[in-house]
Amino acid sequence: MRAMILTKSAPAEEKHLQMVDLPIPAPADDEILIKVSVCGACHTDLDEAEGRLKPSKLPIVPGHQVVGKVADKGKAVTKFNLDDRVGVTWLYWACGKCDFCQTG
Repeated sequence: MRAMILTKSAPAEEKHLQMVDLPIPAPADDEILIKVSVCGACHTDLDEAEGRLKPSKLPIVPGHQVVGKVADKGKAVTKFNLDDRVGVTWLYWACGKCDFCQTG
């Protein structure tokens, strides 16, 4: 898989993001693998890239707001099918009580 990796935090002018080929990960039993169509870079990604926020580890692949299709899934996954269009946001948790959650 092709991805941009961040190897160090530095001013953007230093062009420290690098395009690399990484192995395609295999999903665990309860995970899905997403073939990413588009990926957003949020302000936290920029802060990590430019050194205002220390990344949890290096190198990292920035970007955690994606839309794509399910390319593979673990054997315990029942909610998604191959080729389903999915989106991933930065939210770790939601209460599940608003109209958006209630209507799926």
